[in-house]
Amino acid sequence: MLKADGSRALALAALVLVGLTGCSLRPPDVDPKVVRVGEVAQQSQQSHQSADEAASEPASAENSDGADDSSRETKPSFAEQREQVSRPAQLDEPEALGRALAAFYRMRSRAFMAPVASHVQGTVNLGGSGGDRETRRCPDGGVFHLEWQGPDGERSGSRELLYQFDQCRGHFGDGPMLSLNGYYRRDFRPLVGREQVIESFDVHGYQGEGSQRQPIALRGEQRVLRPAEGGVVRSTERMEMVLGETYTALRGVRDEITPEEGEGDSDFASFNTRFVTTIEGRLFSSELGGWVDIATGTGLVEQQAPCSASGVVAISAERNGEVRFGPHTGTHHRVALELESGEVVRYERCSSFGEAFGFGR
Repeated sequence: MLKADGSRALALAALVLVGLTGCSLRPPDVDPKVVRVGEVAQQSQQSHQSADEAASEPASAENSDGADDSSRETKPSFAEQREQVSRPAQLDEPEALGRALAAFYRMRSRAFMAPVASHVQGTVNLGGSGGDRETRRCPDGGVFHLEWQGPDGERSGSRELLYQFDQCRGHFGDGPMLSLNGYYRRDFRPLVGREQVIESFDVHGYQGEGSQRQPIALRGEQRVLRPAEGGVVRSTERMEMVLGETYTALRGVRDEITPEEGEGDSDFASFNTRFVTTIEGRLFSSELGGWVDIATGTGLVEQQAPCSASGVVAISAERNGEVRFGPHTGTHHRVALELESGEVVRYERCSSFGEAFGFGR
């Protein structure tokens, strides 16, 4: 008992001595560090932020550097390109009329996506598995996925088909090498006495190979209506494309193919029928330096790009001009490009006209 009381007394004396002298019981080699509550909270927050940043970064720089260029591609900016075409085009020479018509026909036909759409539709239609979702290989690598979005996945009646491209590579039709990502949607709607197909696109990637490789992108929507009485009505509210440094777009375009009874003497009515095409809308083109309005002054009879048997296409911008076909040229020539100033360029053969402006490319 006396020993315990003595120990307590010694401990109490030591504490009093520390308090009076400011001495520390801490080992002499340890430098004390004061940490306040506010700093603890700040350090905790910084630690969480660092963890979040690390999670958002690639897990391995080696994996990032070793990835294929196409997987890190940047989609072209349509907004930046639109600034190039915000004013009416100059149309400073007759040949500008030919370039405008070629660009219009190319975009109206869905540009480089036309043969791609035909390929993916044909591949599935010839060997579909009947499921709601399919995956098919592309000609030169990559795949595309097809999802049937109709009621219960049925392949009849109204339905939507969604094609999603994942590094899909190949030569489609007679076109150059394409490498595509994005989607193509085809919405089929049978209506009373007619049918309607709505196609929408948002694809990007590359066209060409080696030194010819350049970024490409296309997006927009097009409606195709087939009335019961025959013909086709195609409406393109907006469609725009970037190919390298070139921007091309359509806005508010409508073209209609109407069957008309001709004056032939055949006993078969279809042999006496001719088809007349009317078009109207606005084309934007960085190659032309702005926009042009395009409309048929006289309907195009038996129109097959690049030519028609007859008809007149009026093109209006900073200056105005016309593309005339057949007898509307006023000469024996097949095609005439004429500005309102009287400047004119004529072509005796349709093929020469097509080759001069790259129709179909």
